[in-house]
Amino acid sequence: NSAHELRTPIATALAQLQRLQQDLAPGPTRQQVTKIETSLRGLSNLSEKLMQLAKAERGALFSNEQNDLVSLLQIIVADMQRSLSASAIKLNLPEATRVLSVIDPDVFAILVRNLLDNAIKHGAANTPVEISFSSTGVLSIINAGSVVPAGKLGQLRRRFVRSNTSAPGSGLGLAIVDAIVTGIDATMTFYSPATGRADGFEVRVSFPVIGN
Repeated sequence: NSAHELRTPIATALAQLQRLQQDLAPGPTRQQVTKIETSLRGLSNLSEKLMQLAKAERGALFSNEQNDLVSLLQIIVADMQRSLSASAIKLNLPEATRVLSVIDPDVFAILVRNLLDNAIKHGAANTPVEISFSSTGVLSIINAGSVVPAGKLGQLRRRFVRSNTSAPGSGLGLAIVDAIVTGIDATMTFYSPATGRADGFEVRVSFPVIGN
């Protein structure tokens, strides 16, 4: 409820700051306003993550109808590629295959977006994030980068825990995913180095799907 109530005043403050920026000449005052805007955007992102976490823990994770996770994944990735670049995410899907599930489409999108955001933020620069989805409902997301120590891997599901990084973030992305995974009776596993590699990080989610 608190996160929801914060959304409107934060958005209003951001809009006012952006109008103020347009009226200011380049200089120290404008730079200070830009820093305030950055802080407010971080607060806005945190508010959004808290609402996602609340949705994940509330239990409304399933749909009344079957959904094709392959089609949903294509839409989610295409949308993220438009905001980033087509080369930032490399998608590999089973050919001519539908993977049906009763997972709510919005919940599936929250899960995938958080995993991709995490991979993009913490992955090596100029190296695409690789995402694949099998016909049995196993999602794999791999990013290049330094190996995460084994002791740290087990803590990444906890709220506000982050790997050693300077990338911006709240430390809630994997906690949100973990809450969804638990709620839909899926499994999530971390690997570092990534499977078949000497470095990188891989997260693998096995979804309960119809027919398996």
